[in-house]
Amino acid sequence: MMWEEKEHAFFVRVCRIFFPTASLGYIGHFFFYDLPMGLEPIDRWFAYRAIVAGASLLTAVFYFTPLAQSRLAKLPAIATTWLFCVTQAMITTWWDGTPWLFSFVFVSGTLMVVRASPLSTIVLAIIYMTTQSPYLLAAGVPLSSLVSTGFVTVLLLLILKASHVADIRNFVLNQENIAAQRRIIELNIEFSDRLKAFIPRIVSDRIEALVSKERLSVVQASVDVLKPRKAKVACLFSDIRGFTKGSRELDSFVDKSVIPDMKACSNIVEEYGGVPRKIGDLIFAYFDHELVTHNVIRCLLAGIDISRVNHALNARGYNSAIRRYILISTGEAVVGNLGGLDSSIEITALGPPVNYLSRLDELTKSPYLKDRLAPGDILICFTTRETLLAAGISLPLETINLAEHDLRVRDFPEVVEVFRLKDPARSYEILRAWYRNTERNDATRSGAPSERLLLTG
Repeated sequence: MMWEEKEHAFFVRVCRIFFPTASLGYIGHFFFYDLPMGLEPIDRWFAYRAIVAGASLLTAVFYFTPLAQSRLAKLPAIATTWLFCVTQAMITTWWDGTPWLFSFVFVSGTLMVVRASPLSTIVLAIIYMTTQSPYLLAAGVPLSSLVSTGFVTVLLLLILKASHVADIRNFVLNQENIAAQRRIIELNIEFSDRLKAFIPRIVSDRIEALVSKERLSVVQASVDVLKPRKAKVACLFSDIRGFTKGSRELDSFVDKSVIPDMKACSNIVEEYGGVPRKIGDLIFAYFDHELVTHNVIRCLLAGIDISRVNHALNARGYNSAIRRYILISTGEAVVGNLGGLDSSIEITALGPPVNYLSRLDELTKSPYLKDRLAPGDILICFTTRETLLAAGISLPLETINLAEHDLRVRDFPEVVEVFRLKDPARSYEILRAWYRNTERNDATRSGAPSERLLLTG
C-alpha cells in the first residue's frame, strides 16, 4: 500500500509535467515543422495538432484536480497516450516522410508515463499496436515488419518493467528494514521504561546517557554501565532496631511505619544520586561519583534527610516507633552488577567500607553506645572526616573513643574512634551550601587536588 501511494503520487507529478509539455510540443511542431515543410492540406495538419494538443492539455488539467487521487485516475492518461499512438500511425498515410517506427517509439514512451504493472503494460501495448496496424499497413509497411517490431517493443517494455519490479522489491525490503529498526527502537524504549522500575535512578540515567552518546542498545549500555569496577565510594548503612519484635504488628508497624520509611529512605538516596539497596528493614546505599568529596557530601546529606524522615514518622504517634542509626563510611570498593545477567543481577558494593559499616552496626548494640546514641544519630568513620577536612569542610563532630571503653570494631582492629554528627541542622546548612555551589558551577573538580593528596597520603 505504501508503494502504491508513493507510485501514484509520482505518476500524478509526471502527468502534470508530461501532458502540458506534450501539448506545447504538438503546437510547436505545427509552426516549426509542418508549415516550413509545406505539408498539405495544412488545415488538416493544423486540426490534427490542435485536437491532440487540446486533449493533452485537458488531461493535464485533470491531474491538477482532486479527481487525480481517485482509483480510476490513470484512465485519462491511458486514453490520451492511446490517442498519441494512433494519430502518429494515422499520419503515416498522410505523408510518406513520416517514419513508421515512430509509432512504436510512441507506444514505448507513453506507456512508461502511464506506469502500469508489467502485465497491464503488455496488454496496453498490444492494444495500442493493434489499433495502429490498419494505418501502418495502409501506409505500405509489411506485416512481418510490424510483427517483429511489435515483438521488440514488447520485449523492451518487459526489460524496462523488470527494473520497475526490482524497484518495488527494493522499496518493500527497505520498508521492512525501516519497520524492523523502528520495532527495535520501540523495544529498546519499552525495555528502558521497564528497566527504570527495577534499577536505581542514577543507573538508569547513566544507561540512557550511554545509549544517546554511543548509540548502543539498552542491553549493551546496561552491561557496560553495570560491569564491576573499583571506585572510591561513600557508603550509608541504616538498620531498624527492634524490627523482629515490631514486625509482629503488621498493620501498625510494618504497613504504616516501616514500608513508608523504607520508601522515603530509598527516594532520598536517589535524589542525591546514590544507589540504594534494601534488604528487609536495612537500607544500604553507595555513592560512586568520580570525586570522593562529591560522594561524601551527598551521602551525608542523604543521611541527615533520612534522620529527619525517621523523626517525622515517629512524631505521628504510632505505638511502635522506628529506631535507627545512620552509619557512613568512605573507601575503595568494587561496585556494579556483582551477580549475573539473569535473575541473579545484584547492583551493590563490596569492600572494606561496606564490611566496616556492618561491623560498626554490631557495635552500636553495645550498652555504652546504646546509651549514648539517640534514634536518627549519624556516625561517620575517620576517612570520611578526613575527606571533609581535605575539602575545607568542617562539621561539628563529637569524637567517640572506642578504645577507652574497650570497644573494638570486629575485623577492623585499627579503628579506635568514630565521630557523631552533633548538630545535624547546622551540618546540613554547611553541606547543602557546598552541594548547591558545586551543582551550579559543576566545580567539584576544584576539590580534586586535595582528594588526590588524601588518597596518596
